[in-house]
Amino acid sequence: MSAKAMRWTGWTLTGLFVLFMLMDVAIKWLRLPIVDESMVALGFQPGVGFWIGVLETILLILYVVPRTSVLGAILFMGVLGGAIAAHLRNGDPLFSHDLFGVYLGVVMWGGLWLRDPALRALFPLRRTAG
Repeated sequence: MSAKAMRWTGWTLTGLFVLFMLMDVAIKWLRLPIVDESMVALGFQPGVGFWIGVLETILLILYVVPRTSVLGAILFMGVLGGAIAAHLRNGDPLFSHDLFGVYLGVVMWGGLWLRDPALRALFPLRRTAG
C-alpha cells in the first residue's frame, strides 16, 4: 500500500473512531436515561456514566491532538479494557458486547498506525521467510 493510501485509510479509521466516540460522549453528557440503565445493568451506580463521559472527552482530545495521540490511545485502552471486563463479568454476549472494546481499540490503533510512520517503525509488520 502506498504511503498516501495508508495515510488516507488511517485518517478514515481515525475519523470513524472519533465520530463514534463523540456520539458516545454526547449521550453521556446529556445524561440520557439509557446510559444510567446500561450502567446499572453492568453493576455501576446511577450517574457514573456522566463521569465516564467526562474522562472519555479528555482522552478523545488527547487522541486527536497529534502530539498526544499515542498517550490518548494508550489511556483509551484502559477505558476500553474496563468496559470489556464489565461486560465479561455481566455475562454479556461475546461478539456483540464483550469484544466491542477490542473492535474499537483495533480501529483506534489501526488509524493511528496507518497515519503515523514513526508508530509503524516502532511496531512494524514483518513478513515471514519463505
